[in-house]
Amino acid sequence: MKVESCAKINLGLHVLNRRTDDFHNIVTIFQEISFADQLTIQQSKKTFFDTNVDWLDRENNTCIKAINILKKQYPDLPNFNLFLQKNIPTNAGLGGGSSNGTATLKAIDKLCDLNLQEKEIKNFSEKISADSPFFVNGGLQGGEEKGQKLSPIKSSLIDNYILLVMPDIKVQTSEAFMFIKKYLVKGKTDVKLSQMLEELKLNNLSSELFYNDFEMYVFKTHPEIGKIKLEILDLGAKYASLSGSGSTVFGIFSDKQKAQKAQSFFSPHYSTIIANPKI
Repeated sequence: MKVESCAKINLGLHVLNRRTDDFHNIVTIFQEISFADQLTIQQSKKTFFDTNVDWLDRENNTCIKAINILKKQYPDLPNFNLFLQKNIPTNAGLGGGSSNGTATLKAIDKLCDLNLQEKEIKNFSEKISADSPFFVNGGLQGGEEKGQKLSPIKSSLIDNYILLVMPDIKVQTSEAFMFIKKYLVKGKTDVKLSQMLEELKLNNLSSELFYNDFEMYVFKTHPEIGKIKLEILDLGAKYASLSGSGSTVFGIFSDKQKAQKAQSFFSPHYSTIIANPKI
């Protein structure tokens, strides 16, 4: 069985406060995009994982984690042979690992006729990562609490083109959170998903509600990434932002030719791709 494992971007990302479980409450809007890894999985006598990249641990990754989570609940599950064609870079803010784990859960559900309910898959995915539940249904969804409290949104970006600029810079999410918590203020808890949705309906992506809090850390420690955002806007994007905690910066273009022209500007220096929103 071959399945797609898509990336995501964040339209705004607000870090509100620290939780008692050491995670942070956030408010964001997730958009699934067509940029994807490909997972091939089949039953086998022994579980074996391989991939096309050398930086991904063959024994400790989200695909293997997903299998182990399911086997705790279903000890009679067979073993699996997996090959993951990685296209989504690591530490890029695109949710590649989270997506891979959820894709594995969904694939095994079909392969083994587990007939899991959506709620069950989401519960399993929460054990993989905070972003993994989003990929159960993908599309456009609001994310609250750790990111696992999800609200489907009617897509408003379907006719747009998303340019990803992916510098070879690794941003450690834990360090970014450590920096941001110094700046958490009481007023941040007033940011509501409902406010973001109202602005999204008006296509007002320029609203400060679509600011990514991680930019204050990432742009300070890696000015090159902040410069990419400004250049994307100068090249005609109607919105540009860091995705997640970075290091990917994306721009949303309503005109395909402008998106392609911007890609030509960045491609000699960075890995780039033009993706489409997924419904």
